[in-house]
Amino acid sequence: MLRVKIQHKYYLTCTQCGYVTPNFWTWFDQNQQCPQCGSKHSEVWYNRRYQRLSRIFKRKPDSFWHYFPFLPLLRRRHIISRGEGAIPVERWSFLEDFAKKTYDLDINVYVYRNDLNGGTGTFKDIAASLAASLFKELGINQYCIASTGNSATAYAKYLSMANVNCSVFMPEDAIKTSEATISSYGQQVFRVMGDYAKAKEIAANYAKIYNIPMSTGNIDPIRVEAKKTMVFEWLRQMNKFPDVYIQAVSGGTGPIAIDKGIREIKHVYPELNNPRFLLVQTDKCDPMVQAWEKATKAGFPEGFEKDYPVIDNPQSDVPTLATGNPASYPIIARLVKASGGDFLRMRESKLLSVGKMMAYEKKVIPGPASAVAMAGFFVALHKNRIKNGDTVLINLGEGPNRAPYFLEQMIYTSHNVSNVEDCTPHSMDDFRNQLWKELLDD
Repeated sequence: MLRVKIQHKYYLTCTQCGYVTPNFWTWFDQNQQCPQCGSKHSEVWYNRRYQRLSRIFKRKPDSFWHYFPFLPLLRRRHIISRGEGAIPVERWSFLEDFAKKTYDLDINVYVYRNDLNGGTGTFKDIAASLAASLFKELGINQYCIASTGNSATAYAKYLSMANVNCSVFMPEDAIKTSEATISSYGQQVFRVMGDYAKAKEIAANYAKIYNIPMSTGNIDPIRVEAKKTMVFEWLRQMNKFPDVYIQAVSGGTGPIAIDKGIREIKHVYPELNNPRFLLVQTDKCDPMVQAWEKATKAGFPEGFEKDYPVIDNPQSDVPTLATGNPASYPIIARLVKASGGDFLRMRESKLLSVGKMMAYEKKVIPGPASAVAMAGFFVALHKNRIKNGDTVLINLGEGPNRAPYFLEQMIYTSHNVSNVEDCTPHSMDDFRNQLWKELLDD
């Protein structure tokens, strides 16, 4: 444990009133909120020379800890890492060909594959790595989190590596594989009889009763600081920063972190602006889309971002995205509007079609949330949300290991046979035509 009361690397500033918290020791002593106004939304800022970034960009990273000078940890010896964040930006030209052929658009399409992360193969690994490292440095040995699956699995793994006890609260429809994975790390699981909102409620009461730190969700400064490094990686790897950013959205830490990362380095890269955020939800759990459509129809009246529906017990086939009460919508909606972006709805009936198409074209088998993000690309094209000349980046959240039930449903080339006469050679091109027809048919 490292106890440094005075340090000059970073500090936290309340986004509501500007109150400065000097370090994370104090932040946790304050119950992760501003003592002046009560807001839980503070951001981390650094006393560092950002001109160093250009030199860092020239070196190939082995993890997101490549950007240690701009992360809120004081000693490298406390780092808990499994190579997360050091993932390539891939160019998927078959999507460019589709956009050209179908919509006459010349665009560049890139994909950021979080299934390549070295921890649990999800979007959540970098946040869990920073949390585990920071807790090790601070001497925190108990933590709790409410999660639909991916966050809990990542935190359970990384915190166990840091010898931190993690209590996980999951809704009753959470994937059984997630529960088994968390248990295998020796962490405690509470399966709550109710939806994600109920899981968060019980987790918050548990944290209060036992005085245990709890994840503050999508505005958690630990999550935001980890995920902002996506901005650094895109600057390092891409010739042009994305004009359009697409991801499936449950809570929305991704766009919050991208916005923070850009504001943090704006003085060094003044030409850098937020991409147009195109955030995708499924038709079985789409409170943000519903709120956005209502606001659009009304011409975005004052306070539009505070008006959103709550879906109790959403019956979605993508439990990791089943957040019926989107508490972060007010923040996300403002970011989307300022960026000229949109909230998009995809049909869950198309999930398997998208997944099979991705596996065929790129030999990449997605998890269901990743298929939602990819479906958003096709919806965006159909709704004219992508412009000629755009550079598009699609952030894929997880791979099939997080949802084996989804992988099982992707079987489509098998035949039941009893003798060799039932077996004939095949052409993969026939399957390709079948997959694209299935994807594009209404």
